[in-house]
Amino acid sequence: MQNKILDPHLIFHKYAMQMHKYSNADLSQKNKVSCSIVGARGYSGLELARLLLSHPSASLDFCFASADFKLSSHLSTESAAKVSCGPASNLLEHLTDVVFFATPAEVSMELAPKVLEAGRRVIDLSGAFRLKKSEYEKWYGFEHTQRTLLGQAHYGLLPWATPSENAKLIANPGCYATAISLALIPLLKENLIFEDSVVIDAKSGTTGAGKKASESQLFAEVDGECLPYKVGRHQHYPEIIENIEAFSGKQLEAHLTTSLLPVRRGIITGIYAQLKVGKTSEDIDGAFRRAYGDYPLLKFGNVQKTPELLSLKKVVGTGNTHVAYEVVGQKVYIFSSIDNLLKGAASQAIENFNALFGFPINTGLNHLEALT
Repeated sequence: MQNKILDPHLIFHKYAMQMHKYSNADLSQKNKVSCSIVGARGYSGLELARLLLSHPSASLDFCFASADFKLSSHLSTESAAKVSCGPASNLLEHLTDVVFFATPAEVSMELAPKVLEAGRRVIDLSGAFRLKKSEYEKWYGFEHTQRTLLGQAHYGLLPWATPSENAKLIANPGCYATAISLALIPLLKENLIFEDSVVIDAKSGTTGAGKKASESQLFAEVDGECLPYKVGRHQHYPEIIENIEAFSGKQLEAHLTTSLLPVRRGIITGIYAQLKVGKTSEDIDGAFRRAYGDYPLLKFGNVQKTPELLSLKKVVGTGNTHVAYEVVGQKVYIFSSIDNLLKGAASQAIENFNALFGFPINTGLNHLEALT
């Protein structure tokens, strides 16, 4: 199934109507959607569990991780203590309406087809089903054995594509890809910048690497450092290129570097490009306004007028994207920031869940606040 690409204004007009249709009372009366998480022990899995437990229309019934995993050991709430937990080998015995995968890509590739064959829906937070054209062996290091599902998977980058009510498999976008794509698509779609002038400098907190033990992730190694990694070969690069082509119609050839920040969470990307002749700061503002004016989870503005949009501390802990821009002559500087565990993973999965079942797009996300 190919992505259904719609004008963001049309998408969020529909969501605005749903806001009116589903009052808080209405949502509480609806039957809750039964959910489970595979990979609940990881950073993204735990954030997803936290969000599902407070979602008015979701029921988190099962969490799968290691054999001795208990959600209540990580989230000390009464509702967490009621969630059944067990190893992933028990997944098919306890299928729910929706199964979220917060697992390595190889695990999702193996287990997701079995869930789909059983007639259930999958929202996959891994990279297993994101790429339509690029080689998985080159970028992820394994041979993809589910090529048919790759074509059927909906790539869930809201507000640029919304899943239909019949969607079965949603590929949740990657964290770097989310921050970069949301900033670039409006400018390329409206022909404001030269495609061959784009340079991207992206930096992430250490939780982006997951919980797997690694010497490079030790506090003593990352403290006081900002080290580039996977230079020119980060797995999110082909995802970004495919996004740009799918949602703006442009072919992008960009430089991308990724670096590790000595912080737990958060992503900030610096994007630099050349404006086309005659284009101005007002054109940049207009492009973002037309793309995201009705989207409640993205804030944008000029660096000089809204400097707070540059702060990681003001976006971490929320499901928002912050985009700040500055134009100097024909040079444009764009800074896009997200929480890698929320908008880069768990809260974006909730957005896709909401869109899939017709709930207002920010249902279950409004209570999130910045950490400072």
